[in-house]
Amino acid sequence: MTNDPDAPSGDSRPRLSAAADWAERERKAEEARQRERVELGDLLRTKGVERVEAGYDGYGDSGNVNHVAVSPTRVEVKELDTRLADFIWAVAYNLNPGFEIDDGGEGTLTWDLGKDRIDVNHVAFIYESIESVHENV
Repeated sequence: MTNDPDAPSGDSRPRLSAAADWAERERKAEEARQRERVELGDLLRTKGVERVEAGYDGYGDSGNVNHVAVSPTRVEVKELDTRLADFIWAVAYNLNPGFEIDDGGEGTLTWDLGKDRIDVNHVAFIYESIESVHENV
């Protein structure tokens, strides 16, 4: 750790290396995802949700959660739609960071609330080209 030369005068808080900064941000993000998993899972179970199935995709530098279905289907979770979609995106993106760039990717997330098991099936789209130039052969 080194002192931050750009810190205001008298601020001697140590500055972490870029790698340590990144690791700390990732640790905090994972803790937040785990807290949200517990809180959201409890809310969904209270409403009677047993399973969540969702599809997501991304390409060209943007992406979305396209659909979310809960089982049993009679359960209403409208007030949790945005929160649930944000959680689904965070889980999928954490496992496949940057998948929305260029050709993108898509996937499905299934959350079995009884077992508290989340499965993600992800497909990355990769455009490949091979060029061959032969001159004066």
